[in-house]
Amino acid sequence: MDNTGAVELFDPAEHEPLVEDEWDESVARSFVERILREADDAYDPDRGWPLHPEDRYGPDNVAGRGLYCGATGTMWALTRLARRYRMTLRNDYDAGAERCEERYRAHPTETGTVVPSYFLGTVGMLAARFAISGDPKLLDRMLDEMRANAGNPAREVLWGSPGTALPALLVRERDGDDRFDDMLRSVQDELWATWEPADAEGGLLWEQDLYGRRCRYVGAGHGAIGNLAPLVRAAGLLSDERREALFARVPALLETYAMRCGGAANWWSLAAPRFGTRMQWCHGAPGVVIGLAGYPTGDERVENLLIEAGEGIWRAGPLKKGPTLCHGTAGNGLALLRLAERTGADHWKRRAERFAMHAIRQVEQWREAFGMPTFSLWTGELGVAWYIDAVLRNEPALLTLDTL
Repeated sequence: MDNTGAVELFDPAEHEPLVEDEWDESVARSFVERILREADDAYDPDRGWPLHPEDRYGPDNVAGRGLYCGATGTMWALTRLARRYRMTLRNDYDAGAERCEERYRAHPTETGTVVPSYFLGTVGMLAARFAISGDPKLLDRMLDEMRANAGNPAREVLWGSPGTALPALLVRERDGDDRFDDMLRSVQDELWATWEPADAEGGLLWEQDLYGRRCRYVGAGHGAIGNLAPLVRAAGLLSDERREALFARVPALLETYAMRCGGAANWWSLAAPRFGTRMQWCHGAPGVVIGLAGYPTGDERVENLLIEAGEGIWRAGPLKKGPTLCHGTAGNGLALLRLAERTGADHWKRRAERFAMHAIRQVEQWREAFGMPTFSLWTGELGVAWYIDAVLRNEPALLTLDTL
């Protein structure tokens, strides 16, 4: 791959050349099945999964319990994939997810206090429990927790109300359930009231009050792209005036904070000052593509930018830091698979397959480097297994964001 003229879009030192392995369905399927078996075997009902060095986020140095890098995210992915592969699991993850929530409420190690966060707290745990068990009573509890998160000044996906709206969108889209519509409207009102110009160039963003810092992020993990989901995916709940304004603001936002070079694009991580050229889901082009792959077609500005984003991902190559969804090769490859679905162009699928083979190789390298597997969803091997299966099925829906 030629990186000529693309240095401004990403840091070449953060990426590496693709392995030469051609796509092999049997290798991919065997990988997914092995990850599932090993995750099931490694689970301890009392301690969950061993804490991986890359997942040491909490102050108490114990394994997390949330969706992002904790046990309930692993359980959700493991049970969903096991159904697809007709695998019988030896552990009861319905009971396990319930224990996770109970233990988190008693001792919230990863967040310090109990929070109604989607990726890190109770809303995500309840969503995982519902997805695993199908118990509709959990939806009422989840709705109460979503309401408790209204007005969270984090105003992003991991902690804020745009994130806690995601499981409502998933249930609504899958089941046609309208019980969350009033709550979704309140999130939309909150987002609309706080969607403001970030600088003199006029791009509209939200301010995040996050980890003791106020700033305006652009991307999917902590910024504007992630916040668009409750607006774009539930646009039918907006007034005609707001809906018209929404579909004018989104392309303007994308254009304002895009870096474009030679038919490729990426986005700044921070709006003011323009800072950060990460090429990963949480900050950069992969998150833009994944977050907006379902955006209505027809706006040439958006279509061109999504294609250029894909070219940026391909030119950059896989991430050296690892194979994961949030900030690794699997997340970047999933963006390529999203473009294959959106455009119908086969070369995006072939590129996603190449990234898949690279991610499989990186998992083995990670195990050698750390001396242990990591079974988390967004930061570990279950997320990689989800991506490999998505390529096998040509179904790029991402668990927790796009599907239950």
